[in-house]
Amino acid sequence: MNLPDKPGVYLFKNEQGEVIYVGKAVSIKTRVRSYFQNSRFLGAKISAMVNHIDDVDYIVTGSEIEALILENSLIKQYKPRYNANLKDDKQYPYLKLTLGEDYPRVIVTRKLEKDGSRYFGPYTNVRGLRNTLKLLKKVFPLRSCKEKFRVRGKERPCLNHHMKYCLAPCQGSVSREHYEKIVKSLILFLEGRQDEVLKKVEKDMSKASAEMEFEKAAALRDQYLALQSVISRQKVVSPRLKDHDVIGYGQGEKETCMQVFLIRQGKIIGREQFNLTNTEGMEAEEILSAFIKQYYSAASLIPREILVPEEVQEKEVLETWLSQIRGSKVVFHLPRRGIKKEILDMAIENACIYMEKELYQEEKRKQLLKQLAEDLHLNKVPHRIEGFDISNIQGKGIVASMVVFERGLPSRNNYRRFKVKGLEGPDDYGALKEAITRRMKGAFREEEELKEGFLELEKAKFTPLPELMLIDGGKGQLKVALKALKELKVKDLNVISLAKEQEHIFLPGQKNPLVLPANSPSLHLLQQVRDEAHRFALAYHRHLRDRETVRSLLKDIPGVGDKRQKTLLVHFGSIDKIKEASMEELYGVPGIDKKTAQAVYRYFQK
Repeated sequence: MNLPDKPGVYLFKNEQGEVIYVGKAVSIKTRVRSYFQNSRFLGAKISAMVNHIDDVDYIVTGSEIEALILENSLIKQYKPRYNANLKDDKQYPYLKLTLGEDYPRVIVTRKLEKDGSRYFGPYTNVRGLRNTLKLLKKVFPLRSCKEKFRVRGKERPCLNHHMKYCLAPCQGSVSREHYEKIVKSLILFLEGRQDEVLKKVEKDMSKASAEMEFEKAAALRDQYLALQSVISRQKVVSPRLKDHDVIGYGQGEKETCMQVFLIRQGKIIGREQFNLTNTEGMEAEEILSAFIKQYYSAASLIPREILVPEEVQEKEVLETWLSQIRGSKVVFHLPRRGIKKEILDMAIENACIYMEKELYQEEKRKQLLKQLAEDLHLNKVPHRIEGFDISNIQGKGIVASMVVFERGLPSRNNYRRFKVKGLEGPDDYGALKEAITRRMKGAFREEEELKEGFLELEKAKFTPLPELMLIDGGKGQLKVALKALKELKVKDLNVISLAKEQEHIFLPGQKNPLVLPANSPSLHLLQQVRDEAHRFALAYHRHLRDRETVRSLLKDIPGVGDKRQKTLLVHFGSIDKIKEASMEELYGVPGIDKKTAQAVYRYFQK
């Protein structure tokens, strides 16, 4: 292939046309040739990759920085098997401050958009993030209503205002200038400059007290005490330090745990933890470089100095890139002694402890699955287990659930649910048969699409097949499942059922059930899969039932058909919010004209 001697990105593809590796280079021609000319000097992982290369694609860029940005974007898009990937990077939440709105809100989001908003994160501890948001609402009472904002002069403010979580700008209860001051204080707080916010609140409190505005002073006092309690929980590292990120890592067999300590104004204000996959056989410098590219491409704040445990590959290029994002100089520093070295060692130790714990838990899960295979007399270890359950009320709103456990853990991205139609009365057997039939036909369809190259394995919904299928029920449910698979000519698929009352396990071809001890780890895993399938089916059934109840209620309103029902529900989120909405709020919904808004408002006022 005639490759260009220019900077850019190259993509290695296998026989199926899948992208298996993405790299960047100052010279595409020289870099790609190096994989084939010096293959004996490459590691085992790269050598294995070279054996699978069937085609090379490339994109020329204007500079090495542009190539770096494009490389990172393509790695996120394709998730190639030979690149180190930030595990579930799209799922990490952010705090979003909607600066593009007249009266900004602070919300949790998993989607980064170029809409003028300010983002803080990513955060890996979702529970901690929710607690942080709860605190922020107390200290910085910004609005949280979802609808398009305008000052309406409502008859009464919402519950958030009475709970002192909102200043009720919708009623004109707060000036724009005062609201903007709170927004600026919140930004300082989220940037880690809490001391500045505390001094500012203290100053405003003293001023209000001197001017005998005692109610205002009391509110500021409460805000001051809440802030002080947050700051007191933060670990002071050193007043000499300012803003730093500290990166530590602990390398496992196939994954690497990365720890990022966030130091702002000399205090550790947070710690984030990430897993990089596909790192087997990679050098520490290469892993570190891969993480820096993927983490900082989505990080909300980049400090001036980043402490690292190893020399960084492509150091100058990465420093230039981060400096451009930050708008001022960014440097990597490998400390050898002093307080910075102590903090770095602490980050490394935490990452290694986590990795050791993960490896131990992974080994335990492997042994558990082997034991399960022995207890159930399976011909293979069930790395993928699927659980099925049915939910309905007297034959109405019949739904089926399919949950997936991979390597002993729930894989929620692979959960599926089925709405069952066309059955008369409470027919659990018929519903179960339909759910399994649809699941298997989905796998057959995907198999053909994968062969023809119309589908990528990562986007498949029903592939691969499980090593074990678990049905919630007894002998009857097992018989129905086996019959459905037989009609579809599916062989060598292990199927069992688990009855709730006595926890009996029914196996194909065996008259008597298998009874495992109550303390059996194998039984506990099967119960976990069964209970999760039941929970997921019940949640879906409730969702459909509630939606139908709401729609039935809205159908009684003249001029509100299916389309407008959906519009109102999507906009307000619940029937209670629609009931509470004013005429102006209803009229402000896109697609709802004045006549319809009046009809809805009058209906609920009656």
